[in-house]
Amino acid sequence: MLHLVYSNQSSEIKKVVKAIAKQSLPERDDMNFVRYDGNNTLIQEIIDDANYVPLGYDKKVVAVDNCYFLMKPKPRNKIEADQDYKTLISYIKNPNPDCDLILTVPTAEVDKNSELFKLIEANAKVTFMGDPTIKEWNEYVRKVVNDSIEKNPGSKIDSDAIMELVDRTAGDIPLLKHSVIKLFLYTKHITYEDVILLVTRPLEENTFQIFNYLLDGENEKAIGLFRDLQVSNVEPVTLISMLGNQFRLLNQVVFLSKKSFTNDEIASELKIKPIRVQILKKKTFNMSEKAIHKTLDDLFNLDLQIKSGQVDRFYAFELFLINFKRD
Repeated sequence: MLHLVYSNQSSEIKKVVKAIAKQSLPERDDMNFVRYDGNNTLIQEIIDDANYVPLGYDKKVVAVDNCYFLMKPKPRNKIEADQDYKTLISYIKNPNPDCDLILTVPTAEVDKNSELFKLIEANAKVTFMGDPTIKEWNEYVRKVVNDSIEKNPGSKIDSDAIMELVDRTAGDIPLLKHSVIKLFLYTKHITYEDVILLVTRPLEENTFQIFNYLLDGENEKAIGLFRDLQVSNVEPVTLISMLGNQFRLLNQVVFLSKKSFTNDEIASELKIKPIRVQILKKKTFNMSEKAIHKTLDDLFNLDLQIKSGQVDRFYAFELFLINFKRD
């Protein structure tokens, strides 16, 4: 059977994949459960594996992480030119009944208008886990905190500390659970200051801040924030990917603005909030369209150089921040 699982919550994707594997495979090993990274493996190689079930096994599960080709917008990838999507299309129409092929996408933004997505949707079991609403997240954080208080008699947490925890974890379940464990190990009485000290802000928020610093010509502040993130073991390739998304979004806003789209129309087309469009449109005055395109090329090449081991990842990314220009 073919499965598509997509969500911003990597932990939720892992749960679904684990449940599918558990249902299909009474006993799991390296022969009947295979995992691939869609960023680095050609789809035709994955399909070849999905069509083959080893002797002595009734079923097989092939899980493919990071199916970038289903994202919207589709990011640039070094293997794209060699991808044979016809092989995937043929498999979708005639899948191996003895294999569960699981395609996962680590984002809620998939290209639902693409022919490939429509074909998958018509022939696969699609699972989507949306982000919790503000109310749902608030309630979930309080539940996790209360469960921890029950496990740690005599502990307590201030109300403003809870609110800051809600804000800093921002729908990230693994970050929330890790942070709560760390806080209750640190002190019996958790205050607002403890949360500030021990819980880092969401990576997306920090990446957006680096993006803002660069567009405002404050390269030194961007470098300083990057060095702070290094302490938290944030990988440059992660920042490159997230920065690339920001600059692609900026490029799309520029393009649609030239087409005389209103802010609301741009927001609807790009599936973002109107206030985000207003902020990005203001940023377009800080950077030329030519510079945006060059930055996207620079980020793509930097990602390729790091992943191929040509450069030191930390030094190379810091050099990118140092040399960044808006014109």
